Amino acid sequence: MIINLNGRICSEDEAVISVLDHGFLFGDSVYEVVRTHKGKLFTAKEHLERLQRSANRLMMMLPLTNEQFTEELIRTHKILNVDEAYMRLIVTRGVGALELHPASCQSQNYIIMAKPIDNWADELYSKGMSLSIVSILRNDPFALDPQIKSGNYLNNVLAIIEAKKSGADEGLMCNKYGYVSEGTNFNVFMVKDNVLITPELSSGILEGITRMIVLKLARANDIQVVEGKITPEDIISADEVFISSSTRDIMPVYKIDNTLLPKPTPGKMTQFLAQKFQEFLDVSVS
Repeated sequence: MIINLNGRICSEDEAVISVLDHGFLFGDSVYEVVRTHKGKLFTAKEHLERLQRSANRLMMMLPLTNEQFTEELIRTHKILNVDEAYMRLIVTRGVGALELHPASCQSQNYIIMAKPIDNWADELYSKGMSLSIVSILRNDPFALDPQIKSGNYLNNVLAIIEAKKSGADEGLMCNKYGYVSEGTNFNVFMVKDNVLITPELSSGILEGITRMIVLKLARANDIQVVEGKITPEDIISADEVFISSSTRDIMPVYKIDNTLLPKPTPGKMTQFLAQKFQEFLDVSVS
């Protein structure tokens, strides 16, 4: 891994930031994960636009323009020198007084962490992953806007701990009304009677970049799409379930808690959309 700390490339040991940074003290930060494919950035524009929206909601200035961030991502990636990279861009509120109000934070810090992208086990794509519907609830939109992709991730941490304790690969969270929202770091889809269904934005989800691409591909291929309310009973009785994220693309689900989903896994629509996504990925960086 290499680190770009405010424009300076350094090792993990050299990447030092003050303990008085409000990103450390209060989780007062925003971030995005941008991947590369075949040596080129993928959907960096969309991720950086979302970073700006998150910062706007937090009334936080960003230290660079989107064009400058893109240049820094490209420069860092070239130094890492791998085709398939995971790049996490974090912007913190900056160093300030030991108090909640950020008025004393005069300048933001940005960090780009770059490493080779994780290669998920082939079995997770051929067999599928297991989910557990955890007791930890997704943040209420009236308490914390789910469209802010921030460093405040405590409920997600608790959710993945609970899921792992139950023996599942990942956790799936519901909102306070009992409807399925999203996973610890992914969006979720289900298929029922050849209809693709995913939680609506009002369910308290972050509008994932990969999610948007999946919906676009489905509609372009005449697949009926519904963004709506999904109960745990709905998703457990689905014909197919899969997740989407920037680092895992489309990954099938074969089991939710103690319920095995219908075989084969991955299902027909999951396989079709995964293929279309790969084609989109290849074309986007060509």
